[in-house]
Amino acid sequence: MGGIRHVLRPAPPPAPANSRGKKKRHVPDPIKANPESAAQQLRLFIERLERMDEEIRGMQDDRKDVLNEAKANGYDTKTIGTILKLRQLDPNNRMEAEALLETYKASLGIE
Repeated sequence: MGGIRHVLRPAPPPAPANSRGKKKRHVPDPIKANPESAAQQLRLFIERLERMDEEIRGMQDDRKDVLNEAKANGYDTKTIGTILKLRQLDPNNRMEAEALLETYKASLGIE
């Protein structure tokens, strides 16, 4: 009965922080270096991101409205979503994916 014998070994010592001999680059903390300016800059970044998030929410609402309008006119929204995805693909990749789908459907007897 052969087998593998597991022997516990101590973990290797941790490597030194700068094992390659590179100097660690000192990056000054902007908040400590200039607290007034850094706080203002941080606040501006956050406000810009908040405005962008609000714009995204508005566009998402607009997108839902367009899909609801299409649905009210009798169009299938899932198919519209599929068409949108296909239009984003490179034409060669799209043709390859469609050919592969047809191959799989034929092999499974789906038509």
